[in-house]
Amino acid sequence: MDSIHSVFEEEMRDSIVHGAVVYAGTPERILYKAELGFADAAHSCPMRMDTVIDIASVTKVAACVTALLICRSRGWIDFDAPFTEYLPDFKAELFAPIRVRDLANHTSGFCDVPGEPQRRYFDESGVRMLENMLTVPPPVPPTAEAQYACWNYILLSMILERVTGRRFPEFCRDEIFFPLGMEDSAVGVPPPVAPERLAQTFGTERPGMISDFVAFRIYRDGGSAGNAGMFSSARDLGKLLRCYLRHGALESGSRLFDEESFREIVPDRAKKTDGYRRFGWVVYDALMGDFAYGTSLLHSGWSGQTVFLDLKKDFFAVVLTTRCGDYTRAKLDRFKVIQTLFEQLPIVSQNQQK
Repeated sequence: MDSIHSVFEEEMRDSIVHGAVVYAGTPERILYKAELGFADAAHSCPMRMDTVIDIASVTKVAACVTALLICRSRGWIDFDAPFTEYLPDFKAELFAPIRVRDLANHTSGFCDVPGEPQRRYFDESGVRMLENMLTVPPPVPPTAEAQYACWNYILLSMILERVTGRRFPEFCRDEIFFPLGMEDSAVGVPPPVAPERLAQTFGTERPGMISDFVAFRIYRDGGSAGNAGMFSSARDLGKLLRCYLRHGALESGSRLFDEESFREIVPDRAKKTDGYRRFGWVVYDALMGDFAYGTSLLHSGWSGQTVFLDLKKDFFAVVLTTRCGDYTRAKLDRFKVIQTLFEQLPIVSQNQQK
């Protein structure tokens, strides 16, 4: 589609992104692929379907929420239980009980405080930050509206490590990436691939670095974080999103997570407020507006990535960019690309035909 190429050609001309890959389809068919520009600031490595990129906050749904749905399916975690049931060493005083789902939906009160120069748990030591998260109280009581904060997802990854008895990256490798054949994916460090396949994302010194400053310190110092730090490719994320469109089923017929757990994320039209979520997945984003509202789920990463699902059309889209300029324009343009694909591709899946 010429219009999609035009969007990214203009962005590259205006130094908004170095390059982009776009990948879209249904559970049965790949409908669109595009590779444009470069994976690094030096413009020496082209962007490809197998380019491995730090996906920033897309980690929250691709790794952390997927792991939570798996654990719920196995009866290891109750989303309506107080999170302190799984983190009994949390010592700070709470305004009110906070459920696991409150953490996932960013309604827990663990949020960043406007006007404060730094996050309350922050430390240059990743180990110290993890310790702080067990002793620093939430700034506000649980909220009705989402107050997006990485704090919630670092606590969730702590919970996952307690209930599984495994480090978060290892659980993701064994229980998500391996069953789905996601060979380009890893959490904490990039998978072992050729250097020319690694992208360099915003604010990093070299390809293959974690862009999020909190997750970078935590993984550097031997800890785990569910808010950011996953590396993946467009083709791998396509495998994961097709599994979501099959409600957790693998191509073999076995399941990553069960139908009941999948229903936790099914979108609705309950709230048209910016950042409204269903277990971490965004149902409404003001920049996207009413397009596919109530049938779609999405999540974006600050360094230039968006994944999108529409459960009515059984459609997925992955847009990965190496952003180097304006955040809002880059995000809005990714949404425009997704809407173009959604409206112009001949999206017919076997599920729709039934």
